[in-house]
Amino acid sequence: MPKATLTTKTAVDAIPYSEKGQAVHWDTELTGFGILAGARQKTFILERRINGKPRRVTLGRVGEITLQKAKGDAEQLIGEMRGGSDPVQRQRTQTAGGMTLREGWELTQETMRKKNRAQSTFDDYQSKIDCHLADWLDLPLADITPEMTNKLHSKIGEGHGKYMANGTMRVLRLIWRRVRRQHRGLPEAPTSNVDFYAEHGRTNVIKDWPAWWAGIEQIANPVRRSFYIFLAFSGCRAGETMRMEVKNLDLDNGIAKYPITKTIAFELPLSDFMVELLRNRIAGNVEQFGADCRWVFPSITSKSGHLEEEKLIRGEPELFKQHWSPHTLRHSWITISDQKVKISDSHQRLLTNHKLKRVKNDAHSGYIHPDLDDLRVSQQTMTDYILAQIKPKPSKGQGGGSVVKFQKKVA
Repeated sequence: MPKATLTTKTAVDAIPYSEKGQAVHWDTELTGFGILAGARQKTFILERRINGKPRRVTLGRVGEITLQKAKGDAEQLIGEMRGGSDPVQRQRTQTAGGMTLREGWELTQETMRKKNRAQSTFDDYQSKIDCHLADWLDLPLADITPEMTNKLHSKIGEGHGKYMANGTMRVLRLIWRRVRRQHRGLPEAPTSNVDFYAEHGRTNVIKDWPAWWAGIEQIANPVRRSFYIFLAFSGCRAGETMRMEVKNLDLDNGIAKYPITKTIAFELPLSDFMVELLRNRIAGNVEQFGADCRWVFPSITSKSGHLEEEKLIRGEPELFKQHWSPHTLRHSWITISDQKVKISDSHQRLLTNHKLKRVKNDAHSGYIHPDLDDLRVSQQTMTDYILAQIKPKPSKGQGGGSVVKFQKKVA
């Protein structure tokens, strides 16, 4: 590597920028002191060995600190290194107050609680941490390097799939960014060194509604059967719907309340079919589980008392010609609302608890505030369309069909 006598500012200025990569110009007088020259900037550095391990310390950028200051700091650090002190490790420990990944996750959870994030979101993040970041939990955040992160991402991708690898890195990045807001000295997230796998958006929707309905009718468990029907006619998220409580239903006024969601709490207006479906489900629950049954979609086997497995189980997938998941039903509802029924974008978003779209430089969009009665009209239109696709239409007792048209209760 090139050497230079770094005693004057002129000598520092004479160090050329690197045309490709980076080059270190070592001082001929102070061993280990030098200038790292890149394409656009030059940096004072010190490199020595401690217990046989190389340590490089960044002293400051040329132009931001003087040569005399950089050399003075270097001489002080050399003295500390001779005494066995490791300045690199000390700097890492001091960064972010020595906060570990575990402590960072606890801080992040506090923020999530203030934002009223759904329990399912906590559980999803925790499972990724437990499975793939457990060995790092007690490491100081500053010890988690970009190289470590990139290597772990590849390992998860090879063993558990690209979506899991990407998801785990997003959780790490979320924690890191929350801690960095509190400790500005923490560098950028090491996930910046991760090449995320390409992910393809889901495009699957229900294409044959009569066949889908025929399969649903054959599901033996009546609770699971009602659960899937409700998802199909509401477009709601499966995890949030599994935790639906009877106390949050106002069927006389056609409202289902979702107090805890992935985004914000909301009230869902119900169509006549959906009201009857839920009335029938609750009546069935009273008969099977007792009058004090708390959940709309209860389960005898789960610890929570409500459904916990949203996907088809055991022999249920064989009942259907088309492969689908609960999220397919959400995609189907939104696609129908946009492409077939063509209800307004604001109604589509509010009925599925998506954030309203605000068009930049369009103040008009911020003045649209649909109320529940407006949304109920669109909900009923969606229900009528889906029912029309199922031939023959569902009979009364299965959750819909020939029902009395819903009328709002008058106080």
